[in-house]
Amino acid sequence: MVEQPVENVFVRAWGLLTRNWVIIVPGVIVGLIVGLVNALVLAPAYIVSSGDVTITRTVGVGGGLLAGLVALVGYIVTVAYTTGMAGAAWARGTATLGDGTVAFQRDVGRIVLVGIGLVVLALVAAIIALPTLGLSLLAFYLFTLYAFPSAIVGDRQAMDALTESFRLTIARFVPTLIIAIVIAVLSVIGHVIGGAFSFTPLIGPVVSAVITQAVVAYATLVIVGEYLNLRAANQIPPAPPPAAAPPA
Repeated sequence: MVEQPVENVFVRAWGLLTRNWVIIVPGVIVGLIVGLVNALVLAPAYIVSSGDVTITRTVGVGGGLLAGLVALVGYIVTVAYTTGMAGAAWARGTATLGDGTVAFQRDVGRIVLVGIGLVVLALVAAIIALPTLGLSLLAFYLFTLYAFPSAIVGDRQAMDALTESFRLTIARFVPTLIIAIVIAVLSVIGHVIGGAFSFTPLIGPVVSAVITQAVVAYATLVIVGEYLNLRAANQIPPAPPPAAAPPA
């Protein structure tokens, strides 16, 4: 099978999104739930004294940990559902919430492990960001772009998914760089537009969440599409052979 140009992946991903808006639903629901929980956990306490209002934070270490845990769980659920549905959309042209459920039930363990690996790599990249003039953060972004599609769509184990993402970026550096730049620009635009709506009473946060998740869904479709493009064209580099055992 002939490999598609990267611009074709962008065009086809947009077509799949316009026919499968349901892909944004899990992210919107999870985002609203996480936002509600965080609002309850991190809500300030209002103490009225002598006509003055004093605002004090009542969040302790436990509250912060709970908020972080809720955000992590929400992220895992969103990634599993969105990537699983994106894979189904590319495979047959349509996606359902059931595709996301299957991906979540089947791959939640490896998604957690991939997430842990990404957190570790992100911390390393952040530590060396200053001496590398920020290039370590850019490298982290580029070389882990295919990690979740590899784990969920490619059915790779956590470490294999991370290493495969690295090898894919090396093999297709320019298209991967283009995808990363376009997705980053779209994310900034989406957050700006979503932020503008977020101040509107009642309906604003919902509109903001929909816009943000539409960008996330499109980005996921593009990344999954490029991953499948390389796999179908037999361009995914093989894993390196295991090292020979030392002589007895």
